[in-house]
Amino acid sequence: MPALHARDPSSAGFDEAGRLTICEKHDRLTGSNGFLNGDNPFDYVLPVTMFQLVMYMVASQLLYFLLRPMRIPRFMCRVMGGLLLGPSFLGRNNMFKEQVFPPRQAELLLVGSMLGVTYTVFAISVKMDVVTTLRAAKKTWMFGLLPFLSCFGVLSGILSLGPPEYFSSSNTIKDRIVFSNVLSFSSFPVISDALMELNLITSELGQIALSSSMVNDGIQWIILAIISLRRDQEALCSFYFLACNCGMIFFCFFVIRPVVTKIAAKTPTGKPVKEVYIVSILLGVPIMAGVADMLGISLIQGPWLFGLIMPSGPPLGTTLTDRTEAIISSFLQPFFHLYIGLSTNLCTIHNWRLLVSFQCIIFVAYIVKLVACVVVARMYNIRLRHGIVLGLILNIKGIIDLIAFSRLKNIKVLDEPIFSQLVLSTVGLTAIITPLIKILYQHNTRLEPSAHGRMVRTIQNTPRNSEFRIVCCVYNESNVHSTIALLESCNPSQTSPIGVYVIHLIEILGKSTPVLVRFDKHGRKSLSVNYPNTSHIMRAFENYSSNSSGPVTILPYIHVAPYKTMHESICNLCEDNLIPFLIIPFHENHQTQGTHLVSSVRDVNTHFQAHAPCTVGILVDKGLELNVRSSESSFHVGIFFIGGADDREALALGFRMAERKNSKVSVFHIILQQQKDKFYADKDGRSDYSQEQVEEEAIEKMIDQGLIDEFKGMNIGNDNVVLREIMVEDGVEALDSIRETEGNYDLVMMGRRHNIGFLRDEEITNLIENAETLGMYGDMLASTEFCNGMVSVLVIQSAQSKSSGGHKREKSIIEKWNPF
Repeated sequence: MPALHARDPSSAGFDEAGRLTICEKHDRLTGSNGFLNGDNPFDYVLPVTMFQLVMYMVASQLLYFLLRPMRIPRFMCRVMGGLLLGPSFLGRNNMFKEQVFPPRQAELLLVGSMLGVTYTVFAISVKMDVVTTLRAAKKTWMFGLLPFLSCFGVLSGILSLGPPEYFSSSNTIKDRIVFSNVLSFSSFPVISDALMELNLITSELGQIALSSSMVNDGIQWIILAIISLRRDQEALCSFYFLACNCGMIFFCFFVIRPVVTKIAAKTPTGKPVKEVYIVSILLGVPIMAGVADMLGISLIQGPWLFGLIMPSGPPLGTTLTDRTEAIISSFLQPFFHLYIGLSTNLCTIHNWRLLVSFQCIIFVAYIVKLVACVVVARMYNIRLRHGIVLGLILNIKGIIDLIAFSRLKNIKVLDEPIFSQLVLSTVGLTAIITPLIKILYQHNTRLEPSAHGRMVRTIQNTPRNSEFRIVCCVYNESNVHSTIALLESCNPSQTSPIGVYVIHLIEILGKSTPVLVRFDKHGRKSLSVNYPNTSHIMRAFENYSSNSSGPVTILPYIHVAPYKTMHESICNLCEDNLIPFLIIPFHENHQTQGTHLVSSVRDVNTHFQAHAPCTVGILVDKGLELNVRSSESSFHVGIFFIGGADDREALALGFRMAERKNSKVSVFHIILQQQKDKFYADKDGRSDYSQEQVEEEAIEKMIDQGLIDEFKGMNIGNDNVVLREIMVEDGVEALDSIRETEGNYDLVMMGRRHNIGFLRDEEITNLIENAETLGMYGDMLASTEFCNGMVSVLVIQSAQSKSSGGHKREKSIIEKWNPF
């Protein structure tokens, strides 16, 4: 028998006792013992993989930090991070390539990239709301059809006549059609992600782009299915492929879908989904990918279908998104971007004629799609600029396109130079399109002007013998009681009924499609998610409508959208329906719900105040109550009138409240004494106000006094109305006089901004915590110092009031008056 050699990688033999002994060299490829024990960490797979991820993270984040001022999207920086480490740049150095990307680690990187692709596709499809998006596409389906067909037709025609070097080994018509299809379509996940980053997801333009991309996805899958059926000449193979596709679709929708729907239905409202269900679903993702691959279907089609059947939104879709989004984007996706970077070698592009001609073909195809979008936009009477922006959005490329390019390379449809050109064009196109969209598109502009024009809608110009329309926004059930009490105090009557648009605002979680729909039996069918809290809220308002002192019509709506763009759809609703009054809760009403909701509501309120086409009222709820079932319930309102358009709107609302039986209204008219030398000139005779400002202020005072006189005349002999005039010298006395008028109020109202002499407060908002939202005086009324913090406050801002320049001596008011 041969002798044993311990140094051999593998040897076998019998010892003296006749026992078989096998010696195998322990070759550790996974983890090292550390360089202190003599190991080189770069000789082992795990340390190298971790080092690759760290280098990729540093490179992509550094690129994003450097290119952010140029409005470059995050996706482009991630792809460029992979390219930077690949053979196009740092990977050209042989020492760097051998140490950081050794051949023995290539399989692990490939497996990691495949896992990243499968989970990325699954996470994207979980957020897709197919039913809602397709219903929205009924009106604008031409945007999803004509631009795609025009781009597809041009590409197919050019490539069918083009030279064969555009493709590697196959020169069939089928391959060129597949390539044209991939390059022409607009992927819903890519468009959705781009719109979220551009803050356009809730805009009218964003809704059209989403529905158009969904139509594109449907057409693209149909074309690929037809081509796949004809890929083999044998009828039996085509039948097998069709049967496998139909079988997987049937299994997903009729077996798995009822199970996950039942899981979502059994989860209590507000409670997380059980851990065992989440783990089982996440384990099902690679299983579905493996099954699809074994059946000869695309690897990503399994996770795609698996994600589509998941109920989007809370509780299941939201939980899946929360649990997986961070690890997918921060750990699994980098594997794919590294794989793309290593597969892309710009140094292989030597034929510059081929490069220029191929890029020109792609450019012509995208221009054709852009022109088609402009033509369709004109058919829908959409402005030219918006048509161009929509064409740019539909030309955006992303991770789904890179996955498609990579698959075409793996099946030998594309060679390495053409693949590198496609990656390069994707990065370049994204770098050009995204800043152009941000430059061309102006937020809060309508695609089609409202039929009513841009007329100002306020409480004052609403006829008192017509319906008084109000939009009430609520975030949760805690906002309901105070909002109902405020509505009842507005005195619904037969001559002036109240129409209330109640909108439940919900942050979009686990979904990519925002919605604003009526919450009735027809609107609920448009929702793919059941929102039980919305049902409770709307039931409370409907009960109020049945028991109110006058006719009140409730129009329930639900709005699911990101907080940062939530205001756009509601502002459009106000404009289209001539709404004069919008009520929103104060952000500090939600302190018990956590800091995230408080900061989000603050941002939403700021957007409403900046863009609402009507009067905005911010309700600071301190326990506002009114028994609507009893006509004898009393209600005491205090109104502080200093002057300006905002205060006039507050007094106009007081007109309605004063007409309600058993309501008491106390109006405090704070008058600034006429000392022109003090107000308009300093001791040296210099004035901080121009003549135009002085004349404008005089006109404002005349309008204010006219409204006060009208209020006096209408309430002569009304014992429930009290009007008191308070003379003050300056802003400090005004603040003190408001504090001295503390009383047994249920509600106090005041304008947010004032334009009378020393009482202008725009420049000092940074000195008070909530002055930017409530104004200087509104913030004082909402504080715990006023009436022991037990009175609710309504701060009103008129749509027609404009910010005016502040006075240089305003800061002295805060310096002199500091009661806190």
